[in-house]
Amino acid sequence: MWQEIREVASKYFYEVVTAIIILFIGFGLGILVKKLLARLLKEVGLNKVMAKVSITQDVEKGISIGVSSLIYVITIIIFLRQLGLQSVVLYLILGAVLMLMILTLMVGLKDVIPNLVGWVALQRKGTIKEGRRVQIREIEGVVEHIGYLETEIKTEQGDILCVPNSLFMKSKYKLNN
Repeated sequence: MWQEIREVASKYFYEVVTAIIILFIGFGLGILVKKLLARLLKEVGLNKVMAKVSITQDVEKGISIGVSSLIYVITIIIFLRQLGLQSVVLYLILGAVLMLMILTLMVGLKDVIPNLVGWVALQRKGTIKEGRRVQIREIEGVVEHIGYLETEIKTEQGDILCVPNSLFMKSKYKLNN
């Protein structure tokens, strides 16, 4: 009887130790990939490229965090599978992660999509062009640049104001020659 208990205990001990080693290796790999990917993307200059298309968020950091998070999730799945808890717990974790990713994407794009649609509308109408004088709400000046997400307007005082393109769809604006 003691022999059976010892065999069962050593089997579970082996599985738990293996699972913990998997957890440490996976988290270490996630940290390493995050740092290496951030350095690689910084050398490539991804943020500078994205700034040219009017995306000002830290894309390099976002991608490196996203990839490392994916490694963490895969590590946790393997950890749970090693412990024999993969079914219900796995589905709950995957559902929560998927929901979090969808919510993050929706929050991140809530301003981008209307401004991109505004840019398309400005391009189709063709009434607002660089060098043309425009007045929208309290802002009046000369259009310096029309980007994908915002339009830069230079005021008489020399200030450059960034107006979201969606504002041109929501508000009335006046064109001056």
